Amino acid sequence: MGQDSFAKALQTGIARGLDAVDAWKQARAGRPSAQARALQAEQERAVALQAYARRRYDRHAQRLQTQATTGTAVAGVAGTVGVIDVVAEATTSQVGVYGPSWMWMSAAVIGGVLALSARRQRRTLPPPPRVDELPAAPIPVPPDAIGAEQAQQLITLRLQLVQVVPAIARLHPGAADELRRADAEAAPPLHALVERLVILHRIRQDMPGTPAEEAATTAAIEVRSRLTTGCTTYEQLLAASATMLAAPDITRSTDEVLSPAVAALSAYTHGLQRAAGDDLR
Repeated sequence: MGQDSFAKALQTGIARGLDAVDAWKQARAGRPSAQARALQAEQERAVALQAYARRRYDRHAQRLQTQATTGTAVAGVAGTVGVIDVVAEATTSQVGVYGPSWMWMSAAVIGGVLALSARRQRRTLPPPPRVDELPAAPIPVPPDAIGAEQAQQLITLRLQLVQVVPAIARLHPGAADELRRADAEAAPPLHALVERLVILHRIRQDMPGTPAEEAATTAAIEVRSRLTTGCTTYEQLLAASATMLAAPDITRSTDEVLSPAVAALSAYTHGLQRAAGDDLR
């Protein structure tokens, strides 16, 4: 192989290697970050729990409806047969035309009570639990794009908020619902800003040194500023959530629950020591 052929083959190999590196960088830039994947997993888990609670609610409501319908039917049929049986006994002196009349009347009463109870429970059911369509994590932003830091900060803040909601739900369910609602309403517009940053970054890459690049740079800076404002609002929401977690629990405190058990164990231990002392004597 001549020197020219060797140099050409070397250049071809280097070009292929550079293409492979560029392709790897592009694939890595387009891959969601670990925090974005964690956010997606947390949201899918939250939606699954909400869907499970909604299915339980629907099954309970359907069971009450079935009980009300069945009880009404039993009361109607048994009552009718019971009346016919009573009339037959009174007119023909034949006992038990369709069976003992008291049995049918008892069945009618039981069916009516079941129907009324089921209807009352159905009327007092709370509103069905919501199943929120939580927004997914925003699309990845290249690390060298304007606003990439703010886009990553948004993912981090949303992940922290999603993780803190279950703890708040155990203390204040209403506040947790409000946090979910706020996140579901605020996240989509901020995700749209992240998508604009990606588009503007592509324009800056594809059209360097042109008025389009200058316009895209100016627009990206403006979008980054708006995204920063959104992240600041999320930080304030997280700060309020942390303050709420430190608030007193409206249920019984730990001391109220454990103090009687501590006193009982102390008394039991004292009794064992007294008994052991008496045995030694």
